[in-house]
Amino acid sequence: MTTVDNQLKLLISLYEEEKIQLQKMIDECLVETEYLMAHYHSQALSQINSKLQTLKNLDDNLFDYKNFRQKRIDSIQKELEFESLDYIKEYHLRDIQQLKEELEKLNQISNLSVSKNNVELLEETLKKLLDKKVKNLTLILQKTNNLVLRFSYSKNVLKVTLPHVRQHKKKWILSNYDIEAFEKLGFNLTENETKLVLILTGDKESILNHLKLILSKVVFEIFYFREFENESYIVFTEKAYR
Repeated sequence: MTTVDNQLKLLISLYEEEKIQLQKMIDECLVETEYLMAHYHSQALSQINSKLQTLKNLDDNLFDYKNFRQKRIDSIQKELEFESLDYIKEYHLRDIQQLKEELEKLNQISNLSVSKNNVELLEETLKKLLDKKVKNLTLILQKTNNLVLRFSYSKNVLKVTLPHVRQHKKKWILSNYDIEAFEKLGFNLTENETKLVLILTGDKESILNHLKLILSKVVFEIFYFREFENESYIVFTEKAYR
C-alpha cells in the first residue's frame, strides 16, 4: 500500500468516526425532542456523507457502482421481511442473486490505478525540505489562478503560506467560508489579510504527518480535487553542496 493510499484511508476513517458521532447526536436529540438541533446535525451529516463519497471514489473508482448494488440488495432484503406472497419473494430473490453476481464481478475487477506520482513526489520533496536538502518549495495548486502554497523550514519550524488572499477573494477563488476553513486547520490571516500562514513545530515525523493531513483536507475538503487536475505541480531548488 502506498503512502497516498494510507492518507486516503486515514481521512476516510476520520470522517467515518465523525459520521458515527453525528448519528449518535441526532438520535439523542430526537429522544430529547430537540428537533432543531437534530436538523443542524443532519445537515452536518449530509456534508460528511458527500465528502466520504468523494474520498471513497478516489480510493476505489468503482465504489459508486458497488455501493449502488449493495444498497439495492439491502433494500430488497428488508422488503422480503414483510412479504408474504411466495411468487413476489421468488421475484425478489432472483433480483438479489443477480445483484450479488454483478457485485462479485465488480469486486474482481482490479481497481484502476489513479496517477499518484505527483502526490508522492510532493511528500518526498517535503521530506527533503525538512532534511534541508531543498529550499524554496512551492506547491502550485492552480497555475491559471496563481493559487499556491509556499513552504519554508528553519530552526525546527515549518511555515506554510498561501499568498494573494485579497486577489483570490476579488476573483471568487477564495470565499470567506474558505478562509474560515483554513483558519480551522490552524492557518492565520496576516499582513493586512493578504496571506494565510500556518506554523508547525515538533519533530520532523510529526510535522510531516500533521502537514499531510492538513493538505488532504485542503485538497478534498476546502476545494474540489478535480479543480487541480493538469494544474498542479511543485517547484523547488536543490541545495548546492560543497
